[in-house]
Amino acid sequence: MKEFLRTTVCFFAASFVITAITACGNTGNIEGSTSSDPPGKQTPDASPPKPVTVTMFNQSNGISDDRLQQFILEPLKQKLPHVTFEVVKDAKGSTMDELVATGNFTDINYGSNPQFPPYLLKELQYDMNDLVKKHNLDLNRFDSTFINAVKTFDDKGKLYAIPFSTNLGVLIYNKDIFDRFGVAYPKDGMTWDETVELGRKLTRTQDGINYIGFDPGVATDIGQALSLSYVDTKSMKALVNNDQWKKIFDMLKRAYAIPGFVNAGKYDYGTGGFIKDHNVAMRPIWALQIMNAKADLANVNWDVVSLPNFKEELGQGREVDIHMLAVSNVSKNKDAAMEVIKAITSDEVQRLMSEYGTPTVMKNEEIKKAYGSKLPEYKGKNVQAFFKTTPRVPHVITRYDATVRTEINNGRKEIATGDKDVNTVIREIQEKADQKLAEMK
Repeated sequence: MKEFLRTTVCFFAASFVITAITACGNTGNIEGSTSSDPPGKQTPDASPPKPVTVTMFNQSNGISDDRLQQFILEPLKQKLPHVTFEVVKDAKGSTMDELVATGNFTDINYGSNPQFPPYLLKELQYDMNDLVKKHNLDLNRFDSTFINAVKTFDDKGKLYAIPFSTNLGVLIYNKDIFDRFGVAYPKDGMTWDETVELGRKLTRTQDGINYIGFDPGVATDIGQALSLSYVDTKSMKALVNNDQWKKIFDMLKRAYAIPGFVNAGKYDYGTGGFIKDHNVAMRPIWALQIMNAKADLANVNWDVVSLPNFKEELGQGREVDIHMLAVSNVSKNKDAAMEVIKAITSDEVQRLMSEYGTPTVMKNEEIKKAYGSKLPEYKGKNVQAFFKTTPRVPHVITRYDATVRTEINNGRKEIATGDKDVNTVIREIQEKADQKLAEMK
């Protein structure tokens, strides 16, 4: 069953429910607002707004408790004191399916664009265009890349969500490994080929440690920098056996073939190889992964450069990865829900998020320049590298993508540890994915 814990000051998390905020004293003002007066501010002649409860589903727990408190609960306490805000965590007893089945789905859905198909399949979507106009939410403040990403979910101009935050990719590197072997640090704007060759200079065993110069990560993350689709939904065939995926697997093969890269069958060192084991010199990573690993990274002499890409695609980053706020069609408080969204996408909240390491969805350059400025761990780092590539508008996401993605990433093992050529591996991935897709018809 769904259950809520409420508090007027503190934030508590239950196994599947997060606190609500209610009208009481503030904990300080958020400065630097460029928006109009908060909806809760009243003139002497105006009657106070009626108390209202707005609920939000935290799909896949996409926002952590501390970020929820800092960037949503506290700002709402200040901006909309008449609103009681309740958040339901996605967990056993309160999944999307269960909430829909019991008629208890929330006013707002918080989730990422790759996770949006289940929301659409449940037919919870609501065209927010009229709400945007009614509540004077200026969409021109948002980076058009992110608005366009939301619009890919409908071909008739409907707007099912508002971007709240984004995640951006970079290449993180360990300065100490470069210094140990006298190799120059990576630079912004490198190609994958240049990165592989730089990693070759660092891949070796010394003092009993197997150093890996460059771990490229999973194939589908690399594919994001090309906006590659996974499934032709008309034919129900995978879209793998093509020149683009071959290009990616050719790069992976060159990286894995460097002497010393594969050790006793191990070829995937993960972010843990960089953050905890300290034997990986370079690895692609997301901004929020860095932020969430601040404590562990305190023991690493790290920095970042812009995300590499293929020569023809330089300057392009990974596909748009945004967390979105969507008013559901079952909401009985759509206007109040829209005021909540307007409040937490204000410039002052977005600046606060940027200062504490969450990349903004706004086009405002000053907000971008403030990125990480309140985090001592980011001092002196090349954090503007996050904004030196342009996120790509994502491919049309389908509910079948995960099936094909799994087969693609499984194929890395054959490339790294087997003796098959790229064409054979690609063909086998295609065959396996097609078989799985046929079973899903």
